[in-house]
Amino acid sequence: MFKDRHEAGQILARKLKEKRSWSNTCILALPKGGVPVAWEIAHELQAPLDLLFVKKIGLPGQEELAIGAVGESGETIWLEDTLNQTNLDKLASAAKVRLAKQVSRWRSIQPALPLQDQIAILVDDGLATGATMKAAIRVVKTRGVKKVVVAVPVASASTAKEIRKLADEVYILSEPSPFFSVGQWYDDFEQVSDAQVEKLLRSKAVPPEVQADIRNIDLNLEGTTLPGRLAIPERAKGLVIFAHGSGSSHKSPRNVKVAQALHNLGFATLLFDLLTEMESEYRPNVFNIDLLAERLMLATNWARAISELKNLPIGFFGASTGGAAALVAAAKTPHIRSVVSRGGRPDMADKNLKQVKIPVLLIVGGNDHDVIALNEQAKEKLPDAHLAIVPGAGHIFEEPGTLTEVIELAGNWFVQTLHKGSELVTVRPREEMVDEISKIATPLLTDESLHELASHLAKFPLVMLGEATHGTEEFYEIRQKLSRELIAHFGFKFVAVEGDWPDCEKLNEYVKSGRTSAAEVMSHFHRWPSWMWANQQTADFIEWLKGRDAGFFGLDVYSLFDSMDLIKKYAEKISPEARDRFNEAFSCFESFHRDEIAYARSLITLPQGCTDEVVTSLRSLLRLRLAQTQLRQSELYDLRQNAKIMANADRYYRAMIEGDTESWNIRDQHMLDTLDSLLRMHGPDAKGIVWAHNTHIGDYHATDMAKAGYINLGGLAREKWGIENVSLVGFGTYEGEVLAGRAWGAKPEIMTLPPAPLGTLEFYFHKVASDLHVSKFLVSLTKDVPAPRDSERDSRKSLRAPIFALPHGHRAVGVVYQSRYRGNGAFVPTKLSERYDHFIFIDKTTALRALPSSIEKGLLPETWPTRL
Repeated sequence: MFKDRHEAGQILARKLKEKRSWSNTCILALPKGGVPVAWEIAHELQAPLDLLFVKKIGLPGQEELAIGAVGESGETIWLEDTLNQTNLDKLASAAKVRLAKQVSRWRSIQPALPLQDQIAILVDDGLATGATMKAAIRVVKTRGVKKVVVAVPVASASTAKEIRKLADEVYILSEPSPFFSVGQWYDDFEQVSDAQVEKLLRSKAVPPEVQADIRNIDLNLEGTTLPGRLAIPERAKGLVIFAHGSGSSHKSPRNVKVAQALHNLGFATLLFDLLTEMESEYRPNVFNIDLLAERLMLATNWARAISELKNLPIGFFGASTGGAAALVAAAKTPHIRSVVSRGGRPDMADKNLKQVKIPVLLIVGGNDHDVIALNEQAKEKLPDAHLAIVPGAGHIFEEPGTLTEVIELAGNWFVQTLHKGSELVTVRPREEMVDEISKIATPLLTDESLHELASHLAKFPLVMLGEATHGTEEFYEIRQKLSRELIAHFGFKFVAVEGDWPDCEKLNEYVKSGRTSAAEVMSHFHRWPSWMWANQQTADFIEWLKGRDAGFFGLDVYSLFDSMDLIKKYAEKISPEARDRFNEAFSCFESFHRDEIAYARSLITLPQGCTDEVVTSLRSLLRLRLAQTQLRQSELYDLRQNAKIMANADRYYRAMIEGDTESWNIRDQHMLDTLDSLLRMHGPDAKGIVWAHNTHIGDYHATDMAKAGYINLGGLAREKWGIENVSLVGFGTYEGEVLAGRAWGAKPEIMTLPPAPLGTLEFYFHKVASDLHVSKFLVSLTKDVPAPRDSERDSRKSLRAPIFALPHGHRAVGVVYQSRYRGNGAFVPTKLSERYDHFIFIDKTTALRALPSSIEKGLLPETWPTRL
């Protein structure tokens, strides 16, 4: 029994790989059921994948009985026992018409592979009668293949016996008898859709390893002989010359590995020692950039004199001091098309940087802090440069997975830059991240796809929906649509947002009363940035909430003075004594004129602040019982919540002035306590939804927050209620627009969100979006079966491909968006599969539509993360 077609393909691929090596092999899938199985085999064997179009010709009146078949090239095959059939040409013509429609649908996506002298592995998801496979074998044999191999997960014993008579080799994992249907051998045997087939074809299997003519050479460069290695693949598309640094040789294992990957992309490579053994012994030579650059220029001229290389576009790949040498040589050599620098020292080429007119890719390890700074400075001086930071990598990229990312980045770069304007067609480098995202990407084409996601999320009592920015229309749109589904169809009772409790309570009152409009209520929101909740998407959602048994609540801690006003109002209703007591206690705040900044600054000189006057009064509020007041249950709850806000706001502003991690932690701990209170208030089976920034809802353990001493709501919720009871949904975007301010309190404006840098999560997600021709899609990072409590976090890690647990930059933009935080500065190192359960990607976004509101200045901003 197989879980699904992908699992069956993986098992079958391992069996094929154990048998022998598979050179000169192509994988041919019988659409549509055979495509997921074949895709896994193609990846494992590093073989190209194609569709095999064959249309069976059935006996008139008994169409299930095959009497022949046609192939896409017009081949017509008749079985021996059908020679006495009449109207054969008419039957064949009808089959060809039906096949032509199928072929035209798919060949624009997947051009046909040449099969001459290839081993053809024919793949389907299973064989019952095997009629189509028998026809396929006969069709493929007419195309000059070297050998026909059939590989299927399951087949009836009798059919397997017949297939072995026709094919050269047959691999079948299971041959049960009796056999009723293929589907009974799969847990998931849903029909494969056109969209699934297209997605798999666009994320093609790995091309086979390219064989290169590798020569050990001695370069004679103006009397100096230097050893090296030249590799020239057949029909080379370009030449990459390596410049080693810091005394490394042409045998550097890291550069050799990069070179091999470039061979597979069709590039010739030249690795050579830039210094003789004797020269290397004199340490200053290693840092003699002019000498290293001169050797690199001489080697370039040497290579251009070789007949197989003389017309090829040339790029440099430099490492460490070799990166500086490559930039100097590029500035002085007219034949160079592009440069990649790995862990390079471009500062040592400073005087030449402005003369490097070609595209330059600077790759630096995320832990190589000093070199990052040097590369950032160099990027500003280079006319056409891009900086890619590989999270978790040191200076020499020896950490697991980091060199693979260098290979992917460099391969992409040379494919794009060495063939600019060329008519040559080349394969895209294999990118493991792109491959893995493609496997699990589900396009969000209609609201029905959001309903399917909501059906899964409804299994969790607590669903947290994030956002990568506070000013993106699509994030709000999808969140409110998902929330509508969860409330209308799955019994969720409230939405709790990263907003002020008093303001959100006004919206709750509107939902119950229906007076005025949501937009009118929002026009009185005064705290900057008011657009976070005073926007058209939220207004639409609040209007939809009317008449439904669900609420809208604020989780945040900022509303010191608004909460104080509400407490005074309730004290008036409790008793004159309570009113007088609270007015006296709160008189301490009157001198600050509702200015949180003024109050916070006063704590510098008077650390005690208003604590003594207030704490006792707030505690008495929290102990109040309904019978002791003339308040309704909802009013008493509101009173207590505002008392908690006052106490925590005082702690928050106190910590803010001290400038440590505690202010952020107080804020998120307050959010958690408020969420806990809401769940308890709505009953033991209550289910709730959270809207907040990714930095609040994405598990803090999967970022650099934990190391810096920060917590957040999503991580705390997993710890409190268990990972099986909390579903975290992150959001991201590659480029577009965002509504934000240039400084705290500034007028919001629509700003350009630039394309995500190379190597970031959004960079890879954008590639998948381009491959699939979709603008938004979902990836689910966990399986349906929840992780057990006793090992919840470790179990969750293993549910998806290991690459999702490696740190990559992930966009984080808040209400303030300043130029110095654009590019790499606005990306947080993130282990995707550990931070979220699901991730929704929107390739290009638009700015949020704010509603008019009254803004008050002088409200204290959060100071971490600075980009938020």
